[in-house]
Amino acid sequence: MQKVLVIGCPGAGKSTFARALRDRTGLPLHYLDCLWHRADGTHTTPEAFDAALAAVMDGPAWIIDGNYLRTMEPRLAACDTVFFLDFPLEVCLAGVENRRGAQRPDMPWVEEELDAEFLQYILDFGQAQLPAIRAMLEPYRGRRQVFAFHSRAEADAWLNALAVTLRPYRPEDCPALAALFYETVHTVCTAHYTPAQLDAWAPAEGPDLAAWDDGFRAHVTLVAELDGQLVGFGDLDPAAGYLDRLYVSRAFQRRGVASALCDALEGAARSRPIITHASRTARPFFERRGYRVIRAQQVERRGVQLENFVMEKG
Repeated sequence: MQKVLVIGCPGAGKSTFARALRDRTGLPLHYLDCLWHRADGTHTTPEAFDAALAAVMDGPAWIIDGNYLRTMEPRLAACDTVFFLDFPLEVCLAGVENRRGAQRPDMPWVEEELDAEFLQYILDFGQAQLPAIRAMLEPYRGRRQVFAFHSRAEADAWLNALAVTLRPYRPEDCPALAALFYETVHTVCTAHYTPAQLDAWAPAEGPDLAAWDDGFRAHVTLVAELDGQLVGFGDLDPAAGYLDRLYVSRAFQRRGVASALCDALEGAARSRPIITHASRTARPFFERRGYRVIRAQQVERRGVQLENFVMEKG
């Protein structure tokens, strides 16, 4: 799944579904409404829209949210997966009503009122749009993955199946975890530490894998996977209640991976409070989880000083 369409009646929650899919897969998301509409309520030309859409479709991976029947066929030809939110009219009408007055990333202005013409478009969608969409989809069944959902519960259940999974550490994981550690430190933490500090913290030659493996075996160590891809890891000394390492790949930040790891590791602690030494980058995450700063400290790595924070929970 690399090139994805999300289609359906306005109000069905296409954009919400598309954002959840983006968060679980890392695929870049593009809203057709943002290609067509301008912030002042006007819209671009069909030629400019087509050019912008072509640029998106030239990319190696994408999620495209929106119907726009005039351009549906080339998008179907280019995609590998279609999510069709085929919801009842009353669900779509409620969805449109609930979003009024809200700032949305999929629309360049705030809908304060439900436009009469737009309302009629929704009311007519079942007769004027759905037959055409279904006819366009039919030749691609069997050639594309086509998922048709008829309720929010069906759509949510599919998304939940993509949720992060945790498993125990295996010794053969160690090189991949070391590589993830290096990549994360040198991409996620650049706003809070200098290049010299990052090199001291995570040197290019990598950690001592034998020592890391020993530490992982002595601790409760969990590996996070998303759709079969290794995306994070963490380990905790259960007797001491010390949360040692916690790293999530840059491409999978803000997707609940760190929270899932923390939930499981904290549950494995046999003593309270739980202690961790949090970087400047990680401190806000732990504060949101109820940890408090006991003290700031300077630690030396390869002759370089780095600041982190001793933090405690419960």
